[in-house]
Amino acid sequence: MVRIFTKNRGKKQAFLIRIMSLVAATIIIPTAPYFGILSAEPKRLEGVAPGDCGVCHGSEKILFSGHVDTKGMAGATCKGCHKGGASLRGKMPLSHSHQLNGVTCAECHGMTRPAKPSEEKKCLSCHADYKKAVIQTDKVLPPPHDSHMGDLDCGLCHHQHSRSENFCFQCHEWKYLVP
Repeated sequence: MVRIFTKNRGKKQAFLIRIMSLVAATIIIPTAPYFGILSAEPKRLEGVAPGDCGVCHGSEKILFSGHVDTKGMAGATCKGCHKGGASLRGKMPLSHSHQLNGVTCAECHGMTRPAKPSEEKKCLSCHADYKKAVIQTDKVLPPPHDSHMGDLDCGLCHHQHSRSENFCFQCHEWKYLVP
């Protein structure tokens, strides 16, 4: 009995730590640039051709040796090779996927400097509303958007400028690959 209590207590503490981390990630970090806490702007430059990784990443090695040159390559071309097991889903931030598909920073963040955080309603203006997202992913078991917690903020799983994560994994051992 004591062991079960301790185990549950540990899970509750871990859950609270994760919740606090999510609060920091969804409230503090996005607003930090406005208060000078983090560096000002991402290195992304408007007007850069899709696939021109070097403009932002400089000489940092991003792709494996022997990968075809991606300069000028758009998302549809990437999908020619990256399908099935080679899918890019979960392997790069969504900002990269958007950029490769011609979506500019200003389309989500507006023209203000520093860029303001994008709101969920902006995401849903291009992507399905929550009810449609439930239908689109209902073949995945268990369906990730049919949550017992209601309509969750998309940003809890889908991160634009960092690796996305499985919010449900805090309590459940479902191994979703989150784009």
